Parts: sequence; C-alpha cells; structure tokens
Amino acid sequence: MIADALLKATPILFCALAFLLARKGGVVNVGAEGQFLAGALAATMWATRVPGPALLTSIGSLAAGAAAGAAWAALPAWLREKRGVLDALSTILLNFVAAGLLAVAVHSFAQEQSRRFPQSDSVSMAARLPIVWPGTRLHAGFAIALGAAIGIGLFLRRTSAGFRLRATGAGPEAARFAGIRTTRVRVAAFLAAGAVAGLGGAAELLGTTGRLFESFSAGAGYVGLAAAVVGGMSAEGAVAASIAFGALFSAGALLQRRTGVSSVLVLAVEGAVLLIAAGLPRRRARA
Repeated sequence: MIADALLKATPILFCALAFLLARKGGVVNVGAEGQFLAGALAATMWATRVPGPALLTSIGSLAAGAAAGAAWAALPAWLREKRGVLDALSTILLNFVAAGLLAVAVHSFAQEQSRRFPQSDSVSMAARLPIVWPGTRLHAGFAIALGAAIGIGLFLRRTSAGFRLRATGAGPEAARFAGIRTTRVRVAAFLAAGAVAGLGGAAELLGTTGRLFESFSAGAGYVGLAAAVVGGMSAEGAVAASIAFGALFSAGALLQRRTGVSSVLVLAVEGAVLLIAAGLPRRRARA
C-alpha cells in the first residue's frame, strides 16, 4: 500500500516541482502535462530506436525526456516574452497539442513493429529503472523525484541564482531596478520547469509503464499543480502533498476493487481538498 502510494506520487511530484519552479520565477506554467508527455515521447523514441548498452539507453532516455520537456516549454516562454501571450493560456493549450501529438505518434512513427496496437514497443527490461523496494513496483524514479525536490529547495534558498529567480517572481520591477535580467531569469525558469516535467515523463516510461500509449499520463500534470498549491508552494510541501495525493489515488483504486466504490469519488475528494486548501490562511513559503 505504501509503495503503491509512492509509485503514484512520483509523476505528480515531478509535475508539482515543474509548476513550483516556474511560479517562483514569475511565470504560470500550467503546461506540465504537455511537457510530461513530450518527455515521455522523446524517451520512448530514444529507448526503442537508438541502439546502445542498457545503461546508456537509460541515461540517454532520461536526458532526452528532460530536453524534450524544456523544448516544449520554450514555445510559451517565447510567446510570453516576444508576443505578450499569457503563459497560463499558451501552456494549457499546448497540453492538448502534446496529447494529440502522442496519439498520432502511437498510431504512426512510434507504434510497435507489429502495427497491431496503438502503443510503442516495450523498453527492454535491462534499460528500465531499477526497483528500490523489493517485492513492489516502486522504482528509482521516486528517488530521482525526491532528489530533484531537495535540489530545487536548496537551489532556491541557498544560491544567488535562486535568489534572483525568487526576486524576479516576487517583484519583477524591483528586481530589474536591482540589475537582475528578469527576462532571462523567466525564460530560464520556464525551461528548467519543462525539463523537470519532461524528466518525469521519461522516468514514468522507464520505471512504471515500459511503453507509451494514448492514456499515458492520466492527468499527472494537473494533479501536480494541485499538489504544489496544497503544499504551500514549497519543495518540501510539494513532496508531502504529492505523497498524500498518491495515497488518495492508491486507496481509491483499492476501494474500487474491494467494495465497488466508483473511482470518481477520488476526484470528488481531491476537489474538496483543493477547496479547503484554497480557503486556508497561508504563510509565506521559504522556497
């Protein structure tokens, strides 16, 4: 039960960190879902099309996923800075574009060699992420996500670059007056956030599913946004909230199997949690 909750929390945490990191830099990245899917698609193409040793396949797939997520975030960053398009609008619309691209991919250039099912070839077991809890499906993707959360928290609190990013998000005019290149910082925040979400898509592919299909994400990007908000926009809060949502989904699946309770109840509980969290007084997050 615990391992399953952590497994379900893994993609949520990646997407929560993607939203949090961008928001700290003053941009609203509602596109973690699309960046997650772009990363998964790129990782699939690398893992199933590029020959090489298993370890290099794993590393290359993760790197390809992060690069694809950053590239997917580059377009809304450009639209915001050069054309004045609202980042929330462009990123959420690009989610649908990414979902459409994934659907086209598993029916065409990324489809399995037999051409019988709308899915990709399976990633070789040797190239999959290792299991970190024997006897369960919990893989190293959770450790990577946890490490990313720790790294982002330390970056925001302990580095000058993190200070510039937070300053840009908190007061762009004051930051510009202080000599911070706010445009560059916002673009960097966007690209870094996309890379984190794309890395999450690659980790989900290599650790959990093993192949790509149309319903790959199941809304991880949107739940991640909720986890970041419920977690008070801090790295440690995102970890706790993601695990809570993972436990919620895990318990919902268990209830459905054992008692016949509809899985829609989990969505209702999630909405109630968000409404309660939105009404709670907030402290200023340190990271």
